[in-house]
This record gives sequence, C-alpha cells and structure tokens, in this order.
Amino acid sequence: MKFSRVASSAFLVAAVLAALAPLRARADVGLTLPPVIDEARRGAHLGDFVLVPSISLEGRYNSNVFRQDSREGRSEAGILTIRPGFKLANPTPSWLKLTWDASLDLNFWFSKDKNATKQGRVAADTSLRAEFLTRSVVGFFIADRFVRSVQPRNYSTTARYDRNFNQAEAGLQVRPGGALEFDLSYAYNFELFDSFKDGNRMYHQARLIGTWAFFPKTSLYLDADWRYQDWSVTKLGYRANSMPLRAVVGVRGYITKKIALDVKAGYGQGFYKKGSDIQTFIGGASLAFKPTPFTLLDIGYARDFEDAAYYARWYTADTVHLTVKQQLVRRVELEGTVSYAYLAFASLTPVPGDIPGFVTLAANQTNRHDNALSAKASVSYSALRYLSLKVGYELDAIFTNFRLDGVGSGGAVTRDYGGFKVHQVFGEITVLY
Repeated sequence: MKFSRVASSAFLVAAVLAALAPLRARADVGLTLPPVIDEARRGAHLGDFVLVPSISLEGRYNSNVFRQDSREGRSEAGILTIRPGFKLANPTPSWLKLTWDASLDLNFWFSKDKNATKQGRVAADTSLRAEFLTRSVVGFFIADRFVRSVQPRNYSTTARYDRNFNQAEAGLQVRPGGALEFDLSYAYNFELFDSFKDGNRMYHQARLIGTWAFFPKTSLYLDADWRYQDWSVTKLGYRANSMPLRAVVGVRGYITKKIALDVKAGYGQGFYKKGSDIQTFIGGASLAFKPTPFTLLDIGYARDFEDAAYYARWYTADTVHLTVKQQLVRRVELEGTVSYAYLAFASLTPVPGDIPGFVTLAANQTNRHDNALSAKASVSYSALRYLSLKVGYELDAIFTNFRLDGVGSGGAVTRDYGGFKVHQVFGEITVLY
C-alpha cells in the first residue's frame, strides 16, 4: 500500500529525479564516430548559419508508468509523441560561434489505467550557447538551457511531478597563450514543479575551468564548481540549504591514435547548513578505444555525491559504465550502453513531523543503500537526406531492500517500497531538411 501523496514523495522520487542522474554523467574523452553520410547535406543555409528543422513521430511502450515496486502493482501505457524541433549553428565561426537546438514534445497516453492517460502533455528542451571573440586573447560567452520534463508520480494518480528547470549562464574566457585557457562563469539555476512545491529550489553556481594543452591532443585541467543552494521548503533530515563544493584535477587526451583517456581526482563537500555533512573523494576514469574508424568502445568509473533532497539529504554514487557504438555503411548506427551505480545515503531516522499526517514513521534501514541500473540499446538508420528511422529499448531500475512503514492519524498502517523496474521500447521516424 502506498503512502499519501505527500508521504510517497518523501523518498521514492529521489530515486527517480536524482538517483538515476549519475548513471548518465560520465567522463567524456572526446572520441566520436563520424557523422552519417547525409549529415553534411542537411539544412538550409542562412549566410554563415545552417538551420536543420525536423519533426518526429515516436511510439513508445512503458511497462511501469508510475515506477511501482512489483508488490504494489503496475500500470503500463503506450505513448504517442509528436516532436517538432530544429538545430541552428555556424560551422565555420569567426568572431561568433553559436549553437541552438530546441524540441517540443506533445504526448498522448493510452492505457487501461485512467490515471496514466491523464499524465503530462507537453515537454520541451532547448539549449543556446553563443561564444564571442573566439580567436581573441579575451572572449566571453552566454548560454541558457531550459528543460520541461513530464514525470508521473510513483503511484497511480492524476497528480504529477512535471518539472521546469532553467540554467542561465555567462562567462569570461581568457587565452594567455596558445596552450592555456581559463573559463570563469556564473549561472543562475531554478527548478520549479507544477504542483509539488516541496521540490522547488534555486541555486547560484560559480565555476572555474583551466586547461593546459601540453601536447597537441592532451591536456591537464582544473574544474572547480561552487553552488549556493536554497530550497523553498527545508525539512530536517530530508532537505537543507547547502553550499556544495567540487574541485578536481585531471588529464584528458590520446594515448595512441586509437586510445583516449580521461582521469580525474578531487574533493567534494556539501556544506549543509543543518544536519550531517558530506566530505568525500570525487573523480573517475574513462577509457575510449576506436579499433576502427567506425567502432567505439567506452568504459569508465566515476564517484560523486548528490543532493538527495527527498530522503536523507545526500548520497554518494559510485558508477561504472560501458558504451559500444558501431557505424555501418555510413548510414546505420548501433549503440548500446549499460550503467550501474551504488548509492549510499546519509544515515537517517525518519521523523513523522517531516511527513504530515503520520503518528509513527519508521524505515527498515538507518543507512539506505540502493543499486541503480540503466541500460539502453538502439539502431538508427539515415535512410535519406530527409528521412531518419530509429528503434530502441531502455531499462531503468532501482534494486533495494529499503522500505518505509507508517501509521496515520486514523490508525491505518501503510508501507512504501523503494525499488522499481521500468522497461521501454520505442520506434521513431524523423523527417528533416
């Protein structure tokens, strides 16, 4: 049995909105496959710029819309998505380098569960970055990223966790020599939910990135990131304002013409204003190998900490990943990715006052530990300059023994489990110019 709408959001949504994020965050060593043969012919030329408009039609099956544990039942659904979008860039920049891409999702849900059919309709994703004076000693950039995501709750209901996130950033770039570059930036970020005010937050972010290319294709770098984070609602044990700091040094580059490596190590601390703090090693290593120009293997490990926000304030994530990509006849691309993360949450004894309406509240573990698994496989085919096809499979899962038990003011006993498993298959057809 699920908790009330407020109670269930207290911890399981952490696994959905936060715990899976580290699985997709990994070192990027810079090796890529060549573009498909039709890519260079696409787009409308507008002076120095190339505009590539597109519209996609996607059909998707979701085996567990509300991410419920198997003991709680599940709701499956089909989703039809219409996705118009565009990409705009100037491939040969002079004093200005600009990239802008955007897409809009219109979702239509089909399910025997009427709550599933009333989930969010509109999602969006747009990213803009403009770099000025790219060849000068001193330059600057401005950037903005906005994402509206459609996210059902973790039990069958018409209520949703639909979320709006925006990052507005500006920075200064200094190139004192051909091999040195320093980027200093500031970003203002906000995260607002349509109908879940407890999740709203904002944070200021300052970042310094320094690189020294001591070889033509190998660089030493420093990456320091500091944030001032403010939650609209703070709760002892569940979320608190903080000033997290991360700083790493690393080396990125080619070992041979076919092998590239990224290794980094550093320190992270949460600086939470209330409750327990986190001080930990962060870093990782990623190795990429291209045995042929059309084959790419990427394997790596990363460690970081994240703001859990909805249960135990913070957690550490130790993540490993493996990616395999293969291109055939410059038109077909096969890709498979598997990521696993071990999540260790801060020690916490739940307090009923943090979740209104409960006389008693208890977790079966003081120290929660989760195992998060993500897997993706896809095949894409550039059939023509104007037509692209794609089919794929996705798995997202949290494996854990964690559960939360409570007794409400009316005496009802409720139990919420922390695990779930979601399978998705999809097919997409894209028309583009």
